[in-house]
Amino acid sequence: MSTAWRVATLAAVVVVYYWFGKTLLFRGARRLAAATRIGPSHWGTAQRADVFELAAAGASHVLVVAALLAVTGIGPGMLVSGLARPDLLALGVLLGVGELALGSLLCRALIELSLTRGARARTRPARRTAGAAGAGERRAADSANRRAAGAGVRGALLGARIRGVVGRGDRGALGPVGAPAPPGSARRSRTAADPADQGQSLRSWLGRSRGGWIRHHLTSLKVLPLWAALGLTGVQVASEELVFRGVALTWLREAGPLVALTTSVVLFVLMQAFFMSSWQGAMFPVVGGIVMGVVHGLVFWTTPLVVPLVVAHVVFFVFAVI
Repeated sequence: MSTAWRVATLAAVVVVYYWFGKTLLFRGARRLAAATRIGPSHWGTAQRADVFELAAAGASHVLVVAALLAVTGIGPGMLVSGLARPDLLALGVLLGVGELALGSLLCRALIELSLTRGARARTRPARRTAGAAGAGERRAADSANRRAAGAGVRGALLGARIRGVVGRGDRGALGPVGAPAPPGSARRSRTAADPADQGQSLRSWLGRSRGGWIRHHLTSLKVLPLWAALGLTGVQVASEELVFRGVALTWLREAGPLVALTTSVVLFVLMQAFFMSSWQGAMFPVVGGIVMGVVHGLVFWTTPLVVPLVVAHVVFFVFAVI
C-alpha cells in the first residue's frame, strides 16, 4: 500500500470512528442511561450516561486497535514494547509531569493573551466616547467663557458710566478680562480589565475546559472507585497511544519522519477537538495534544517503545483532570 493510501486510511479512521462512530456510541449510551437503572441508586441519569459513554468508548477503542493491527500487519509485540524497562517507565512518569507543566503554561499564556485583547477591544469604544464627550465639554466651556467675557465687558462699561469714568465719547481702556475657565476634563476610560473581571473570565475558561469528552473522565473519577476510574481512563489513553504513535508511526516509518510525524500529530490534535462544547474548552486538549503529539512522536521515532509513552499519557491526563 502506498504512503498516500496509508495516510488516507488513518485519516478515515479518525473521521469515521472518532467522530461518527463515537457520536452513535454516545447517543446509544445516553439512551441506555435514561432507560435503565444500571449502577448505584444514587447515580443520576447524567452521571450514568457519562460512565456508560466512557466505557463504550474504551471498549470500542480496543476493537479499533485490534482492527488496525490486522490491517497494517504490525505484530502484537508492539502492544507491550517497553514494559520490561522499569527505568523507561519511571522516565515516562517524569515526561508526563513535564508535558503537563508545559501544556498548562501555554494554555495560561493563551488565556491571558485572549483576555488582554478582549479588554483592549472593549476600551476602544469607551475611548471614542470619552474623546467625543471631552470635545463637547471643551466647546461648551469655550462658549460659556465667551459669554462670561462679554457679560464682564458690558458690566464694566455700565459701571464706568455710572461712576463717570467713561463718558459717551470716551472709550477708556479696560482692564484685562478674566482668564477663561479651564475646559472640563474628559472622562478617562479604563485601559485594563478589572482584576475581578479577569478572575471571573479565567474561571469561565477553566469551567469550559471541563466539559465535552473530558466530563466523562471527571464524572468517572467522582462516582467510581479509583481503580475503576483509572482503568477506564487507562484503556482510553493507552489506545490513543497505540493508534497515533504505535500504529501510525510504525506504519508510516518508510515515508520518513516528516510525513509520519506530521500525519500523527495533525490527526491526534484533530481528534482532541471532537465533542468539545466551545473553542475555549477545546483549547486545553488541543494545546495538550500538540505538546504530547510532538514530544511522543519524536520519542517514539527514535525509541519505538510504546508502554513508557502510555505511562506518560496516563500521568498527564490524570493530573490534568484531578
